[in-house]
Amino acid sequence: MKISPICPSCLLNRVYMESKMSTNDEEKIRMAIHSALEILSEEFPRGGVNAIIATRIHRKVYEILEDNDPYRGVKKRANEITLRYLPVIKRYISKSGDPFCASAKASIIANTFDYGVMGHKTNDERFIDYFEEKFSIPLKINHLDRIKEYCKGDVVYLTDNCGEIIVDALFMKEIKKICNRLTVIVRGKPIISDATYEDALLAGIDEIADEILTNGEGAIGIISSELGDLARERLNNSDIIIAKGMANYECLSSWNRRIAFLLTAKCEPVANSIGVGVGDMVAMLKEV
Repeated sequence: MKISPICPSCLLNRVYMESKMSTNDEEKIRMAIHSALEILSEEFPRGGVNAIIATRIHRKVYEILEDNDPYRGVKKRANEITLRYLPVIKRYISKSGDPFCASAKASIIANTFDYGVMGHKTNDERFIDYFEEKFSIPLKINHLDRIKEYCKGDVVYLTDNCGEIIVDALFMKEIKKICNRLTVIVRGKPIISDATYEDALLAGIDEIADEILTNGEGAIGIISSELGDLARERLNNSDIIIAKGMANYECLSSWNRRIAFLLTAKCEPVANSIGVGVGDMVAMLKEV
């Protein structure tokens, strides 16, 4: 998915937000914004993938800020909030009569834990109210029955945000009941509010999945050239890829692979690309 005309303003908003989370040094913040503008002026005319451009920007900004994880505080908060309400989420799933579909939907609702998307309010303070409200609303695109059939083979699960990954673990348990092999891929280094290996351990995924791999250098989404050999092999030979969140959609929407995109559309470019409205929940299967 190519960068949209509105993406630069969103990216700059996030750069400013993460800079303020990291420092009060106005000169560092100015340098971070200046660097982001330089990269955008170079990359935007090329029409590349927004998540890949964003990866380059955030890496440079972190270097300027001398901070390898400006989001550490909000990531910790997202994990704590989700853990607090996990028993309630489990009850909703157990009462549903279809734990596979219910846990998938729960994981899509938890995709709200995305800090810095312009126009999107992360519902952390009232997460359980938000969860209960969204759980009663049907998915706008629901291919979960077909997705479940392909989950009987080798599954690669691409995670997204902190907080969200804890609910992902509930869906992974359902996948593991029917799959041949479950490979989970997290970010290789901290970037924005995305989950890393440590978050996967907190969520107990090491006790669910057959293996936990990383996407290499911690890109937002997937950059093929940064993948390790085993991660690339697993993706190429999977029966289905479960791709959580908008960045994975941006990176993989043009891949010639069978991919299930599970996300809440939190911005116009992604919503328009999929053909839904902003705020809609999606479990969309892309066939080969």
